[in-house]
Amino acid sequence: MPNSVSKSMPSAASIRQIWLVIEAALSFVGAGIAGTLWWKDRVHQDMPCTGDGGCGIVAASRWSHVDLIVFHDVPAALLGLLGYLALLTLAMLRLGAESDIWDRRMHRVVWLLAAGGAAYSWYLQWVAHFKIGAFCIWCRSSAIVMTLVLLTATWEWWVSRRRVQRLETQRGLERHG
Repeated sequence: MPNSVSKSMPSAASIRQIWLVIEAALSFVGAGIAGTLWWKDRVHQDMPCTGDGGCGIVAASRWSHVDLIVFHDVPAALLGLLGYLALLTLAMLRLGAESDIWDRRMHRVVWLLAAGGAAYSWYLQWVAHFKIGAFCIWCRSSAIVMTLVLLTATWEWWVSRRRVQRLETQRGLERHG
């Protein structure tokens, strides 16, 4: 009877793939949001927004563009788009990774990108609310999606860490038992 239960349980590899597909799907959605924001900024079109027109106010603010070392006036939405595309690429590479070492290294990069993206997104949400006094549903949606990517990456790390701890405990019991 225990064998039939264990056969119906998904393997650690299939659970990992599910998390990677979720990360890839969230990154794809985020790229769509950030890409739309960037394109609307590029062609100078207004975004469909809530009734108060907050999206246009946020997009016209000085915080919607940043100066990077040698690049000036870079749209924040373009940074978001590039970040989401990097996360999507890493998720796809990890789905095909055959080496655990490379998978763990790429996971660290995913976590760092998602943490940085979420921190910057929520900083911009703070700016929109307290400095600009406007609300952009597109920007909030992007912040939520980036936070979800960070949470899935964190959850994946936590689950894999617990699995390693269980294996180490089992090996220790086998050696001493």
